[in-house]
Parts: sequence; structure tokens; C-alpha cells
Amino acid sequence: MREKKLRVFNVWHIGAWNRNVGDWALAYQMHRLLNEQARTRNLHLTFYLVDSQRTFFHPAMVDQINEEADLVLVGGGGLIFFRPEDQSVSGWSFNIAPSDLDRIRCPIVVYGIGYNKFLYDQNEFPEVTDRHLRQLQSRAKLFSVRNYGTRQILIEQFGLNAQSIEVIPDAGVCLYDRPIEIPARSKNKPVIAINWAGDRPHFRYPVPAEENARHFMDVVKTGLLRCVKELDAQIMFLPHLLHVDSDCYKEFSEGFPSGSMFATHEELPFLYPPPGEILYPHVPFFTNIYRQADLVIGMRLHACVLAFGAETKFIPLGSHPKLRYFLQDVNVPDYSVALVDRQEDTADRVFEKIRSCLRDEKYDECLKRSLTAQLQRLRAFNERLLDVLDVKP
Repeated sequence: MREKKLRVFNVWHIGAWNRNVGDWALAYQMHRLLNEQARTRNLHLTFYLVDSQRTFFHPAMVDQINEEADLVLVGGGGLIFFRPEDQSVSGWSFNIAPSDLDRIRCPIVVYGIGYNKFLYDQNEFPEVTDRHLRQLQSRAKLFSVRNYGTRQILIEQFGLNAQSIEVIPDAGVCLYDRPIEIPARSKNKPVIAINWAGDRPHFRYPVPAEENARHFMDVVKTGLLRCVKELDAQIMFLPHLLHVDSDCYKEFSEGFPSGSMFATHEELPFLYPPPGEILYPHVPFFTNIYRQADLVIGMRLHACVLAFGAETKFIPLGSHPKLRYFLQDVNVPDYSVALVDRQEDTADRVFEKIRSCLRDEKYDECLKRSLTAQLQRLRAFNERLLDVLDVKP
């Protein structure tokens, strides 16, 4: 019997196509999973990638969408983020005028977007953002966010309809990775990965921000050095953004015994292409790194998301609320360190949390159970998304 010909749908995917490998990993895994599920219906989705942060959806582009697109997919990632320098007409990362948003004729699905305001960011969303998000919600066939924290803020701060906001996990939890050898990685020591974010210190730390950024880097470094000496651990420095996150490595690694620390951007430089290049070819190998750690300490959200997807213990690091939102949703033991209070967030506390997490025998079981539940929720939402397209003639 001849197989049915696949029905192909053109999806304009509006997401974070920038230089952050975490966002690329999220989208890569979203595409893989959607097409895996679509195949059971004899469907195939082709994705036209549009960078949300650097694209203005002018009227002529909307005309193109109406001619070419079967679906507009907005998200995932932390798109609810106001940067004055972006000059977005909506006040967030979907830079489209309300009149042009209304002109889009194909279905719109909002996919796991997140509230992304930093704890110490003094910028306030403009008034238009409330109206724009409510308008998008009214236009969308499905509207979903990536955590319950975002849902609560959209309801209480932006006035969205609570009944029409679904919560799904970040698609980065569904790994499609491939094995890769890390030459410097020890095979007989616990490997602790540290993911440090080098940008926006004034948003991440209390004043004096730059002084606190240096102080807390020393705190974490001292705690990790103690792990090397007392736990016989090896430290894997795991940046997501080349230069932005990796330029501090020389300073960070000073004082560690030879062989006790290595950096992935030095061991596997081919996984860190220059900014502006498509990162899809590298995602399966980059995400596999997360399976090769015993513990991930993540300042960037997707470091924690990818560790969770790899069934690797993780410790959220830093003040950003989205870290707390993710931890609460996946319901694994909380060993987080906020790096805001010099009296509380000490090197000794960092070490104790790392040691306790590594020794927590219940964590692995809890993680597996939670990942199974999160993947079920993600797949269920994907089926509803496919229902939007899979309309019988």
C-alpha cells in the first residue's frame, strides 16, 4: 500500500534567532518534536525563521505573511521583555503595530512565551504593551506561556484573560542530542558545570552592581575551588554566549589546580561559531554536554532547562525571577543561590548547597518523574496546535 503524501504547512516562526545557543536549542527541539508528532498525521511543517528582537513587521511584510503562511508561531523564549533601544511599537519583542496584527489572516499560536524582566531592571513596560498582549491573546487560536509565574503576571499586571492562558514547559526540556567527546572531561570524578552570564550586571545585581558582580563571581569561584579540594570534583565552565559569557574565563579559572577546570568553548570551539550564524547544526552536540555533568549550576535559564531535559541535577544561580518560576513548576529540590545578599550568599553556602545537591539521592527520582510529566504536557499542547492546521477539507 502506498504511503499517503505528506501535507506541508508553512510556519512563520517568530522567535529569538539571535546569538544565545539556549534559545536556538529551544527552537530546534520544538521543531523536531512538532514534526515528530505531525508525521503521525501525514503532516510536515516547514519553518521560516523570523527574529523577534530585530524585525519590524511592516505592512509589506504582513502582506507576505498573508500570501505565504499557514500559521504564525510566536515563541517560545523570554519575549516579554522591554528594551527601550529596540524602539518596539508594541513595547515587547513582537514588534508589530496593532493595525497590522489585525491584518494577519492565518491562525496565530503563541507558544510558551515568558516574562523576562530582570529583578533590578528599572525600565517599565509602556502602556501599549498591555493592549498589545490582550489583542494578541484575542487573535490567537492558542495562547501559552512557559511558567505559572508568567501567567500570573499577565493576568495581574497586563490584564489578560486567565481562562485563555495555558502553561506549557519550555520546549528545551525535550532533548534531541547526539554524543560528543569532551577531551578534558574526567571519567572518574564528579563533574560540576558552571554556566555564568556575563551581561547586564546592572539588571542582575543590587547596587553597586559592578562591584557586586565581581564580589559574587569570587564567591562562586571560592565555593567551586572548595569542591575541587574537598569533593575531588572537576569544574566545567559552560558558557552559552561566546565572549559575553566566556571572556571572564581566564579570571574565573585563576587559582584552580591544573586539570581541575576546563572550558567548553576552548575544548569544543567549533560549537561556538561567530554571532549571526545559524546554530542548528551545533545544537544536538551542545545539548549533549548537559548529559556529561553530574550537576549544572546555571545562571541562564536554559542552562537549567537543558540540564532538566538531560536528567541532570541543577542549581539555579542568580536573581532573575524566571529561574524561580521554572524551579517551582518542575518541582525538584531547591538548592538555588540568588547572589543578592552578601551576608547570606557566601562561598560556604555555595559549597554546602553543591555538596547537599550532589548527595541528594531523592533528586534523581524526582527529576525523572517531573520530566515525564512535563513532556506529556508539551506533547498534549502540540497535538492541539496540530489540530489548528489539520482541518479536513
